[in-house]
Amino acid sequence: MKIGVEYGRGVIEVEIPRKRFRGVIEPHPVKPVRDLRTAVRRALARPVESPPLREILHGASTALIVTVDHTRPSPRPMLEPILEQCRRENVVPTICIATGRHRQMTPEELRRHFGTKILRAYRVIQHDPFNRRIHRRLGKTRRGTEILVNQEIFKHDRVLGVGIIEPSYLAGWSGGRKLLMPGLSYHTSVDSNHFHLTDPTTRIGVLHGNALSDDAAEFARKCPMHFICYSVNGPADEVVGVVAGHPVKAHELACRRAERIYKVRAKPAPIIISSAGGWPYDCDLVQGKKAIIPAIDLVERNGVIILLAECRFGLGAEEAFTRWLCAKTPVEVVRDVKDRKQFNLGAHGANILARPIAEKNATVLLVTCPEIARQLKGTYVRAVTRFSEAWDIADALCGRDAGVLVVRKARRLICRLKQTPSGGVA
Repeated sequence: MKIGVEYGRGVIEVEIPRKRFRGVIEPHPVKPVRDLRTAVRRALARPVESPPLREILHGASTALIVTVDHTRPSPRPMLEPILEQCRRENVVPTICIATGRHRQMTPEELRRHFGTKILRAYRVIQHDPFNRRIHRRLGKTRRGTEILVNQEIFKHDRVLGVGIIEPSYLAGWSGGRKLLMPGLSYHTSVDSNHFHLTDPTTRIGVLHGNALSDDAAEFARKCPMHFICYSVNGPADEVVGVVAGHPVKAHELACRRAERIYKVRAKPAPIIISSAGGWPYDCDLVQGKKAIIPAIDLVERNGVIILLAECRFGLGAEEAFTRWLCAKTPVEVVRDVKDRKQFNLGAHGANILARPIAEKNATVLLVTCPEIARQLKGTYVRAVTRFSEAWDIADALCGRDAGVLVVRKARRLICRLKQTPSGGVA
């Protein structure tokens, strides 16, 4: 069997003996909307549990449009009809990029993301999570997260959210409250919220009853957000639907629609080959490591996870990430990340990669670029630059008859294990 698996801007051809092949799991195929502009305009005019956007904007002078950065598909098709509506209502818009704790976008990335026309016509700003002076404090959540949010949202008559809906291994689902937490939050608040990833209720595809998501939702309720417009994206980032309206109700509806695309069931296997989906989802290791989430559940005990992530932009992580990888064992990482005093986003990244090793005695092999392989030398992640090398290691560890399961577009998969007739996990 030859299977193409996304890697960077290309594809790695994976050849698997037929007798060892356990299948491919990936999002369900869907049909894109025929006319995206029409779909957006229709959603803005007939929103979910909200007046139309023109009524939301009526009487306002300014609007802040909060949107996603370069680690997500370009929001331009959603933004353009909204900007047109702002012009008709004589509202001056400012576009604010909710970077969270991601790095700032470069001028070239901004041009590709928004297009020259938007950049020339409108004010575009980027959130800075490390500048305390631009944040306003609004108290604390019940779980102790300081509500420190970019004060730009208080300088405008209306605040609009624009982005995409996809499963999130942290908050259950992207969008909605996530544009504010972590999107426009101070870095210490992000750390406090993300500490809840250690809570067993924090799972991909779980919106409510998810400790991290619930904390972010409480954070967001203290902040203005008047209207949202989100695309529901398919496996190839094609837009399959547009939902607009009430910041909570419209978001919930969009999540339900997306769940039908990304929820899958599969049986575990000794060897898991997992890819985040190529560029931009493996632009750095912070993004690329997300492909390990379904693999943690799917790999059998003493098995191997082969993670494909080019990472041409480097680790994308803070110094603590490599320090934890180098100085601690996987068991120590999984233990220490639950200590709030030690927790940070670098530790969180190290924990994601440590979990299958600590919990299942699995081996994590990363196929990546030479620079990342060099930086990870001596850590508990075995980084190589060729898939053939990872395949040989997996064969040596699991045997040349071990079954192989391929996971494509893994960063978005909501994977649930198949049950046996007796009720156990297959």
